[in-house]
Amino acid sequence: MLFKYKTSDGLKLHRALPGEFLIPLVAAMTFLAALSIAGAYASQQLAQRWSAGAASTVILQIPMPNDPSPSNDKIASTLANQTKIQLVTALLSTSKELDSFHQMTDKEIDELLAPWLHESVQAFALPIPAVIELHLKNNPPLSETMQKSLRQIVPDISIEQSNFWNQRLNALANSLQTSAFLALAIVISVAAAVIALATRTGLMQCRQTIEILHNLGASDFYIAFRFAKRSAYLACIGGAIGSVFSIPLLLFLTYLCLPFSSDPNWQSLSNASWFYFLITTPFQLFVLFILLPICNYFIGWITTTGIVYVWLRNLT
Repeated sequence: MLFKYKTSDGLKLHRALPGEFLIPLVAAMTFLAALSIAGAYASQQLAQRWSAGAASTVILQIPMPNDPSPSNDKIASTLANQTKIQLVTALLSTSKELDSFHQMTDKEIDELLAPWLHESVQAFALPIPAVIELHLKNNPPLSETMQKSLRQIVPDISIEQSNFWNQRLNALANSLQTSAFLALAIVISVAAAVIALATRTGLMQCRQTIEILHNLGASDFYIAFRFAKRSAYLACIGGAIGSVFSIPLLLFLTYLCLPFSSDPNWQSLSNASWFYFLITTPFQLFVLFILLPICNYFIGWITTTGIVYVWLRNLT
């Protein structure tokens, strides 16, 4: 009954435009369109997350050499190192370009290096620098004035900024989005071509009937409306089917992207049920599933109307 949507005008459009041919093709195009839009959305979110996180972070490393000299010189060296840190933190506390800053403790540094060293850094007796993490208010890098002031206090200070990689990641995200939108444009063009080909085939099959109705006074609008209504209906059904079939694959891709999640406990989510991924899917993607069939409906309607009008003009 789904494919045999009949009209009462004698055109027998359920035979001229069979759903068994058009619906699967439109569903496949919709499936590809959903993946393209989801890819563009994912790349945009990744770039925004990086810009809001690591891109606005600056790491300061203040060398703290281990002095094997006698105890009195060692105490003096320790006091000098502490004075350096105090002067740096005093300068940072007065800066207006910082949102916040945090000096990492020995435990935090040890946890940071543990995946590479596979044991506590204290076991190597290495000189560990003091690490201060700066969070900028804006994405631009640390100002030259601030960098000069820091180097005046600690000449051998190391300043690591993520803005360099942020620019390249944004360029990568823009490239992925452009590729996704180009793929979407190609998919839409192919879908419109498929609908146009199916419409033209249906017109050829109904040529004799259309000529009779046209000679009896049926307007071009009437004939185009009947074809457009049938074609748009089939395109909408195909869009709905394609959207439904794209959901499992999108959930699987969400599972594969867990390591890039902002949740620090993403490893525990790998054992979560598929229902969890369904309810945590962004609302924008659910709107996508609703809009795709509607967009297919209008693509089918506009394409079919244009083809029918051109065909009728050539007929006369």
